[in-house]
Amino acid sequence: MRLILSGGLLCVCCGAAKAQVDADTVVNVYQLGEVVVHGGAKGLQLEGFFRQVMEDTTFYHAFLNTKFHAHTVKSGLRVRDRKSRETAGLYREGRLVRMGEMAEMVLDSTQEFGKLRAKDGSMRFLTAEMYDDVFFPKGRWRASNRIATRQQEISRESRFDKYKSELKKFMFNPGQEIASVPFIGDKLDIFDSTMTSLYAFSVDDDFRGGRPCWAFTALARDTMNGREADEDDTVIKRMVTWFDQSTMQVLAREYRIKHASILLDFDITIKVENAVVGGDLVPMDVRYEGDWDIPFKKRELVRFNLAYSDWVVVDKP
Repeated sequence: MRLILSGGLLCVCCGAAKAQVDADTVVNVYQLGEVVVHGGAKGLQLEGFFRQVMEDTTFYHAFLNTKFHAHTVKSGLRVRDRKSRETAGLYREGRLVRMGEMAEMVLDSTQEFGKLRAKDGSMRFLTAEMYDDVFFPKGRWRASNRIATRQQEISRESRFDKYKSELKKFMFNPGQEIASVPFIGDKLDIFDSTMTSLYAFSVDDDFRGGRPCWAFTALARDTMNGREADEDDTVIKRMVTWFDQSTMQVLAREYRIKHASILLDFDITIKVENAVVGGDLVPMDVRYEGDWDIPFKKRELVRFNLAYSDWVVVDKP
C-alpha cells in the first residue's frame, strides 16, 4: 500500500500510456482532430503525436538526471494534523557532487522539528520515508542517466524495494495496470478499453516556461449516460502533461489520484516542472500534497516541495 500512501512521490509523475494500444484506435477514442487543428496544429500527424504520448521516456530521463548532473536542491517537508496545524517538519539544502563517474548527494544543512522520527531514529511517516529514500539517496553511486527500457519492472528484493518499484511504474508508465497493488491496480489502466469511456481526453495549445506546448489532459468524467459518475470507478482523477511542441519533451506534469473505501482512503496531488538546461531536460520544481488513511495506521497529511537550481550539465546523454 505504500505506493498509494506515497502517491507517486516523484511525480511523477505520468505521461506514457499503454504502448500496446493501436495508435489509430487511440485517435478515434479521443476524437481530438478538430481540437488540435483549432489550436493551430495544421499538418500535425495525430497518430504520431499519440504514439509519443504513449511511449514517452523524457520525463523518466529528467528524473534520472537528478542523480547524474551536478545541481543544488532546497526542500521542505511538513506534516499537519486534522486541524491543519504543523506537527513535524524537515528542511534540507544539498547538492549533487560528481567525482568522475561517481556521484554523491551532500547535505549542507538539515533542520527537523516535531515528532518526525521514532525512538530508533526511523521516520514515523511512510511518506517521509519514501521521500527520503527517493530524493536523497545515501552513499556514492555510479552516475548514469541511460534508460535501458521504458518498462518499470517490479522488484522482489525486499518489501520496501517492491514499494519503490511500484511507485516508479505508476509515475513513469501511467495508464498501465499494476496487478500487485490490491483493489485499485486495474483502475490505473486508464487507456484500457474498459476505462477509456470513464475519461474525457483533450489536447490544447499552451505555454510552459515560455515555450509552446501541447497540453494532453485525461479528466475523469463527472457524469456517465446522463447520470452522476461513480467515484469508485476511477482512481486517477486528473492527469495533464505538457509536451514541448518542437521536441515533444515533457516540460510539466500534474495529476491527482483519489480513492475512498474501508481499506484505503487517499487524496494526492503532484506537480512537476521541468526545463531544458545545457541541452538536457532536468526538473526544476516538484510539489506533493497528500492525505491518506488506512486501518491501524495514523492518518498522514504531508506536503513537500523540492526546488532544483545551479544545474551543471557537462556530459550530454
